[in-house]
Amino acid sequence: MFDKPDLSTEADLTPEALVADEMFSREEKIRRLRDMKHDLGRTADEGSASLEAVEEKMAAINTAISKVKRQQADDDAGEVLGRMPNA
Repeated sequence: MFDKPDLSTEADLTPEALVADEMFSREEKIRRLRDMKHDLGRTADEGSASLEAVEEKMAAINTAISKVKRQQADDDAGEVLGRMPNA
């Protein structure tokens, strides 16, 4: 059996920590990052954070999403399933 993430600290995950986490699947990481974006949008609409802080966090989330997508691409790069297309 594997260790489950500590749910009390799960909300405190930064985008960078989420990218590095090995417990979550690619889809779960992307879902959580999109949820972060949604929550950040609500915070911006409420005006409870400065525009600079929101932009900085949004950039970090977008970078994290790109990294998660690249991780999957890197993982699949060495796989060969079947014949080569030009063989």
